[in-house]
Amino acid sequence: MINLTERKSMPDISTMSLRDKINQTIVVKMANNKKIDFCPGGAFFFGEIITEADETGLDELRGYVTDMLESCHIPPLITSDFENGCGSMVKGLTPLPYMMGLGATDDPQLAYDYGRATALEARSVGANWTYSPVCDLNKNRRNPLVNNRALTDDEQLGCKLLPRIVRGMQENGLVACAKHFPGDGMDYRDQHITTTVNSLNMEEWYKSFGAVYKSLIDAGVQTVMAGHISLPDYPQELSERFQMALPATLSKELITTLLKGELGFDGIVVTDSLSGMGGFQGWYDTHEKSEIESFKAGCDMLLWPSENYADNLEKAILSGEVPMERLNDAVTRILRVKQKAGLFDENYEQFEPISEQDRAFINQVQQRCSEKSITLIRDIPKNFPLCLDRVHRIGIVVVTEHMPAKQEAYVMKEEFEKRGFEVDYYDETIGRPWNRKQFFADNDLIIYALFSRPFRPKGFIDFHGTRASLLGTAFKEDYAVDKTIFVSFGSPYFGGQYLERAQTYVNAYSMLGCVAKAFVRAACGEIEFEGKSPVKL
Repeated sequence: MINLTERKSMPDISTMSLRDKINQTIVVKMANNKKIDFCPGGAFFFGEIITEADETGLDELRGYVTDMLESCHIPPLITSDFENGCGSMVKGLTPLPYMMGLGATDDPQLAYDYGRATALEARSVGANWTYSPVCDLNKNRRNPLVNNRALTDDEQLGCKLLPRIVRGMQENGLVACAKHFPGDGMDYRDQHITTTVNSLNMEEWYKSFGAVYKSLIDAGVQTVMAGHISLPDYPQELSERFQMALPATLSKELITTLLKGELGFDGIVVTDSLSGMGGFQGWYDTHEKSEIESFKAGCDMLLWPSENYADNLEKAILSGEVPMERLNDAVTRILRVKQKAGLFDENYEQFEPISEQDRAFINQVQQRCSEKSITLIRDIPKNFPLCLDRVHRIGIVVVTEHMPAKQEAYVMKEEFEKRGFEVDYYDETIGRPWNRKQFFADNDLIIYALFSRPFRPKGFIDFHGTRASLLGTAFKEDYAVDKTIFVSFGSPYFGGQYLERAQTYVNAYSMLGCVAKAFVRAACGEIEFEGKSPVKL
């Protein structure tokens, strides 16, 4: 057992065993029923490994982290996908609006605070590395994976805000990770299913995605995640098997020549998940071969490699297939990042408690980002601000298949009721038949609340089935057009995709209770609609 108060000094790479070096290149998945019997370079946890949504559950999570640390003679980086605050992954912590909501604020100070708030909560449960921020540019509105997970489609806004997020994280003890290199958001497909393509020519790439990554490298971002994304216009060897451009996770030219060479990145390159990702599979005869090729290409840490990866890499190094210099370079980068993060400091605290002042700050960031993000696209009939002398009964129609979103939408109902409005609430799961015509006739105002979530489930985020039918009949009664308000708490493109004739339309970007409250405040004139669309509509 290792006493967590007695930190180990930074190991001398020249004295490390071959197996210790190889283990440093592995990021394992922490699970409540899985014992790790070696010392990995990093460990990733999901919120699913805890069972409670209060401090008891957070203590359970801290216990798993402690167990991991006690079995490691070199402290691992503890990580998760804190893309929009820690509450997006861990029950009991604070969710922040999606990145596109932050983009709509166009506020550099808020971007820094967004990163700092994430760092404070992550450190409270022992995490010191986050797979965020998402640095993709949502150039293709049909992209099913990026959408509101991205800040914007505009590289200038990205270069303005993303480095501020990174600084907010890293100046408060949380190693940031820019993802997904060389940049998602050009394709209409999902790298969970297939290898996707960044189709820009290099002149355009350098001005857009390249400029964003260069701004983050200049800001000191310590890790970059390689995506299962190809960049065919960059000179690179083609796959022998398919004569196609390889994804970054397998491309030495993209990782070693472009990212580490031309752009000057000297931190850790970590792969996107290698488990169950269609974009990584099938390029070589076996998955195990692909993992070795990924390491050879320049990826320093592999996220969830196969159980045989360490054995296979050891054989490849001993046979000379993988040069020892490649392994030493990877381990040097890993240890250097850990050293910068303070993991070898004698007084390093794995769990940084959150003070009352910190808690107030985090709540303030959540509220400021929520309220400043609400974007009024149009209000031709002048429905806003809502007031009781004109509107008494409001009908809310929820259009989503994501159950937590329905629960958050109910917050909107409660907020309107607090202000004296009568609210008739409908979603297709409440167990009563819906007389649409009567619903429209009985209510003075109708609000459609739309939400569809990127990449869960895999595939497109379009509405289908019952949800599509709800939107398909939205304009059935001509008299209802002017008194119907549409609010997208997800994709900002739903207005053009489904509702271009909507007379009143709002983008709110995130179906969270804090954002639902912010929308109600703006709708009732208590705050201004401050948001500016961060994407072209």
